[in-house]
Amino acid sequence: MTQIRFMFLASALIVAVMFGCGCGKKLNPVSSNISYGPGDDFATRILDRSERREVISVMQASVVGPTDDLAHPARYGVRWKDVHAAAIAAGATLELAVLSEEANSENTMKTIELISIREVPVMLHVHRVSPPEIYTATVTAGLFEDKVGLAEDFLAAFNVSMRKFGRKPGWPDLKNE
Repeated sequence: MTQIRFMFLASALIVAVMFGCGCGKKLNPVSSNISYGPGDDFATRILDRSERREVISVMQASVVGPTDDLAHPARYGVRWKDVHAAAIAAGATLELAVLSEEANSENTMKTIELISIREVPVMLHVHRVSPPEIYTATVTAGLFEDKVGLAEDFLAAFNVSMRKFGRKPGWPDLKNE
């Protein structure tokens, strides 16, 4: 009886060691997000400067044909397509949430409706104009448009957000879409 117990425990120990220590088959690291520790070259490989240059040169050499220009900041400091994102960012600083956005058929005017945490309605009217200005904006706040301080603060925050988004590198709009 003790021999059977010994054989059973020995075989259980062998199975536990084989599967518990990672001696089994490793998954393909590309199809798995499992890291096998510091020695796992695929999951933890950090390239040094020369290796990065080599990888970038190989990628650049594999490009055939014309390429797009690199992303760059907005030409006139702001982009029309950043209006919605700038309204969200500016509203967050004043505890305002965007409820809706409407644009006219020519996409030259956008009206963004926001609401404050105290349920004060705020309306942002943005008109597209020719460069270098790109846009003009007006803001009204309150049921009777009586919250002038909130409107001024939001307009200032919106203008700052538009400039910040304009500094971020971006690509020009595609004409074919």
